[in-house]
Amino acid sequence: MEAYYRPTRAEISLDALHHNMEAFRAALPSSTKLSVCVKANAYGHGAVEIARAAERFGADYVNVAFLDEAVQLRRAGVQVPILVLGYTPPAGIEAAFEHDISLTVFTGEWIRKLEEEAPGLSGRYGGRLLKVHVKTDTGMGRLGIRTPEDTAGCVRRLQAIAGVLVEGMFTHFAGADEKDQAYSRLQQERFQAVIDELKRQELTVPLIHASNSAAAMELPESAYDMVRVGISAYGLYPSADVNRQRIQLRPVLSLKTAIVHAKTVPAGEAISYGMHYYTSAEECIATIPVGYADGYSRMLSGKAHMLIRGRRVPVLGRICMDQCMVSLEPLAKDGPLPEPGEEVVLLGEQGEERITAEEIADHLGTIHYEVVCMVAHRMPRLYIESGKPVKVINPLLQAEAYAEAAIIDGI
Repeated sequence: MEAYYRPTRAEISLDALHHNMEAFRAALPSSTKLSVCVKANAYGHGAVEIARAAERFGADYVNVAFLDEAVQLRRAGVQVPILVLGYTPPAGIEAAFEHDISLTVFTGEWIRKLEEEAPGLSGRYGGRLLKVHVKTDTGMGRLGIRTPEDTAGCVRRLQAIAGVLVEGMFTHFAGADEKDQAYSRLQQERFQAVIDELKRQELTVPLIHASNSAAAMELPESAYDMVRVGISAYGLYPSADVNRQRIQLRPVLSLKTAIVHAKTVPAGEAISYGMHYYTSAEECIATIPVGYADGYSRMLSGKAHMLIRGRRVPVLGRICMDQCMVSLEPLAKDGPLPEPGEEVVLLGEQGEERITAEEIADHLGTIHYEVVCMVAHRMPRLYIESGKPVKVINPLLQAEAYAEAAIIDGI
């Protein structure tokens, strides 16, 4: 059986991931741990394979958004420490014990639940400790304890619970990717006040962390004990405003497919749904087997370009669910026109041309984070290392993708 039949796929360079991790390592103090964020299916790159690779490449931690993502990694054999950055319902405490997953704590109600359950669960799991990181809100306004005194109070209560280990304390910058760093420096001052309060109360926490990708570039003094690298692990700079000289990145993700049909259409013919594009003259059209169900947004209709033979070709008419059309006219002067089977690049490089996630994001009025996260589940992911394909993940054809599926009565 083929790994995939349709030629559309995401190509993920593990070499680029390794390079990016090493670039951050070189820019950080030698004592600072490196955590790779693999939430949201590793920003569209495939959480299990990215986490496995990051572990091989020496990541000290990986981060996820919620407990389900962490359990998925453990079931896939990922051994590196995992920190859940978001909310975990109390019902997930036992799963965290079972799978040795670190959780984020930021409310007194949650601490009370740990006081009730942690001692018994620790005994049930052979004396294992539930590792927690206390989150303090220094200005993001999302999750976290608001004051130094309250943060220290939570740390003290947690440290008194049998079966719990306070492994870390952290915050998150709201605007480290902005040109003006005044607010980030205010957050840094507030975070330092929390650290000072912990010291004043003689409370020791092993891992203090604050920096995301942007802060690692713009605020090197905020490295502390660990840096959480998210978007930039995948070779994308957080914004146009960050210093790109300090850490040189390589994009990890490319999206590629092939022409499946090419034809010449006379003048005055409509292309795609809604008849929003009519040929003004005889035009050569190619059909591309990718659509909005693959994460190639319908909002790119009439805006985006693809690469064929190293040249940009425009998307014509509306993007369909599974297909779209491009004009081959930019190639008309280059000799014989492309035929079915020729490579098409939606995202990435071909020849001397490049289409970036930032470019696509500009067309969509969003950020490049969202562009890579949009890559659909049904898109096969081809992993490349040392310049060679090493693995394909295609959930549509691989039965193991469903091996851990749970059937819940009544849903």
